[in-house]
Amino acid sequence: MASHSDEPHGHVTCAVDVSPGVVDAGAEMTLRGRVSCSPPCDLRGHTLLIKDEAGADAGGAELTEFDGETNSTNEFVVKAPVTAGGYTWSAMCPEVARGGTSYSEASASISFTVTPHTIYVAAWDVPSGVVAGEKFRVKVGIKCSNGCHLAKSGFEVRDHEGSAVAVAKLRDEHWPGTAGLYVADVELEAPAWEGLYTWTVKRPPSGLGLPHAEGSIDFRVRVVGDPEYLVTIEAVDNVTHTPLSGARVVMHPYRVAADEHGVARFRVARGAYTLFVSRTNYVTSGQPLEVAADMTTRVELELEPVLERN
Repeated sequence: MASHSDEPHGHVTCAVDVSPGVVDAGAEMTLRGRVSCSPPCDLRGHTLLIKDEAGADAGGAELTEFDGETNSTNEFVVKAPVTAGGYTWSAMCPEVARGGTSYSEASASISFTVTPHTIYVAAWDVPSGVVAGEKFRVKVGIKCSNGCHLAKSGFEVRDHEGSAVAVAKLRDEHWPGTAGLYVADVELEAPAWEGLYTWTVKRPPSGLGLPHAEGSIDFRVRVVGDPEYLVTIEAVDNVTHTPLSGARVVMHPYRVAADEHGVARFRVARGAYTLFVSRTNYVTSGQPLEVAADMTTRVELELEPVLERN
């Protein structure tokens, strides 16, 4: 009888597909292994072993399919490392003897890149105009690409010169109806001079148990003069003279919606403006307006023409 050393030797190759190839720290990766033998050999029931960069066991999957030439595993999930960087793991198929043929051990490299979690930042409820030197408030929302718990984590607001003008922390609970968006209200002070400024909300890179990249967003602060004059706009239908409640009135950067009587009131600084009044199903009105005192203006909107169908 022939000894094991006298058995003919076969050749084995293996490969592993990894998805995604660029993965957030600590997130899940999906692997699927393939093993081919020459001469072909059914290896179902054997396990493909996965080793990390230090040679430690990182998991494994049973070979469950054989198409006559290639053995393969089902997709299986492993956790990515928690430290950012490039990694090369290995897959190993142990030696095996089948049908009088000895198949040697085979291995393959598994390369992927681990990145810090992405941080998304939003700013809203920024006033359309702020009087020079006055306080105003904005909402800031921050979210992790992997839905990490960000409650009480900090961020800062920097002005147009890059100076920190506010440091704040996110609330304990995420914003209702969202998946992991944490929010804070921030009080700020407008610059002393009129103009349009670009400010930035910035959340620095951090660990939080897992690495997170820096996140930031710019928002505009328009500083206006003292709104000394009261402007009253009456919006009505040009035929029926019915008040148009909810009409949108804009004298940039000021804007307001008309009340149930079709009246919009707001204070503006002295100057020349273009008055826009709009409402659904009506043609938008635009006209120049010079403000040098309290004033009232009536705007009659025309219904949009109805397109006839052929």
